Amino acid sequence: MLAGLPGDVAMADSGTDAAQTRAQATAAAARVTALQPRVQRALRAYERALAELGSGVSRSISAQQAVDQAAVLDAAEQQAQDNRVRALYMSGGTSALLVTVLSASSAGDALRRATVVQRLIAVGAHADRTGAERTMALQHRADALQQAAEATTVTAADVARRYDALTATLAQATGVLTRLSQKARQLEAAQAAAAQLSALNAAVAAAGQERVASAHASATLPADYHALYLAAAHTCAGMSWGLLAAIGQVESGHGANTSTSYAGAQGPMQFLPSTFASYAVDGDHDGITDIQDPADAVFTAAHYLCANGAGRDPQATARAVWHYNHADWYVALVLKLAGEYDTGTRPAPSS
Repeated sequence: MLAGLPGDVAMADSGTDAAQTRAQATAAAARVTALQPRVQRALRAYERALAELGSGVSRSISAQQAVDQAAVLDAAEQQAQDNRVRALYMSGGTSALLVTVLSASSAGDALRRATVVQRLIAVGAHADRTGAERTMALQHRADALQQAAEATTVTAADVARRYDALTATLAQATGVLTRLSQKARQLEAAQAAAAQLSALNAAVAAAGQERVASAHASATLPADYHALYLAAAHTCAGMSWGLLAAIGQVESGHGANTSTSYAGAQGPMQFLPSTFASYAVDGDHDGITDIQDPADAVFTAAHYLCANGAGRDPQATARAVWHYNHADWYVALVLKLAGEYDTGTRPAPSS
């Protein structure tokens, strides 16, 4: 009987190892399951950011249009007021009115005329103050709308932050399974967890494709940025202006939101300062390269994209966009929007 002890011990050890392997697989599966709500929340946030990427730009441009319209109305009202004051001045201005005082036939008549002149001058001065106050109020409104636009304009940086949070959670779940032994990964619990994880990754990919497919180029495009995109594209053989417009839209809403991103990118084309310094172009020929200046930023973007192959062929252009932002969703989105800009198929501006 003693001779059989080593075999019994081996069988016991084998049973212990199997139990430990099953326990590891079960624990790993439980951790993956526990991470699923976090992944789902992160996925919803990512989807919302992608969905709002275009609509945020539209809102910010609408806000700017409201400011421009208010400025036009204010100018028209000011012109009408000026016409009224001119009529009161009898088309001769203050000097002409003062002449009427000097030509009075008597001291009493002069006093009466002087009183009328003072009243008319006071009306003109009040109109000037009212116009200045209106202009100041309009500027305050413009500033408030701009701040609101920056707060609501979703940019590529916002989507990237959501995507990074999502992929970090997915990576954590993947790491749980990767650390299992080969035997543990083959057990049913671990394989079920791996299937759950695979489905989540597929959902992420599908969400990106769906949102990119529904995205559209800006219905309204600021004239100054349009001119810059056209001019800068001519500096690179084969580059379309739509490529620069697409990047300008997703990076800042064509200048609507130029705040520094969480990764440190700056300006209307969202360059890292070090990258901008390496490729900087003086787009407006003022002797200065400024990361915040629209002309410098757009021409530098053209230079950077061209240096990475944009314009040579579709594949090279896609790689150049990937260099701009190392994310597949970003490449797909920019190329989709670029196609709409180039073919003129973006939505008509809303009335």
